[in-house]
Amino acid sequence: MRNNVFNISAPQRYTCQVYRYHNTLSRLYVSVYKDARPAPAFYVLFSDVAYFAGPMSWVGADFGVESVEQCLGLMLQAGLIEEALLDDPAVYDYFAQSVSLYVVALPAAQVQIIAGSATLLQEMP
Repeated sequence: MRNNVFNISAPQRYTCQVYRYHNTLSRLYVSVYKDARPAPAFYVLFSDVAYFAGPMSWVGADFGVESVEQCLGLMLQAGLIEEALLDDPAVYDYFAQSVSLYVVALPAAQVQIIAGSATLLQEMP
């Protein structure tokens, strides 16, 4: 797993909160607050979201990206894809290049987001 994919300095000092989800666009916005400040320091936009599991808010912004195998395994487990699809190397390569499993490890659980991409935003569009 690649940790701290957004290169956030001291990610343990941040609190994340699911801010908005647009189901028609498959976009998930997460507000990220530093320390106890009332306004978000920035936002993370996840695009082409296929899966989310976790609390609506959590402490820590150390977003990591799991391996392709972990991502595809969760997609199989969640019923997002079928095992037979992965037997075709072209389909496997397509999923391996077009989706990622973003995670934040929490003391009792893990935030999991399967998305096509993730971007830091300084303000909401």
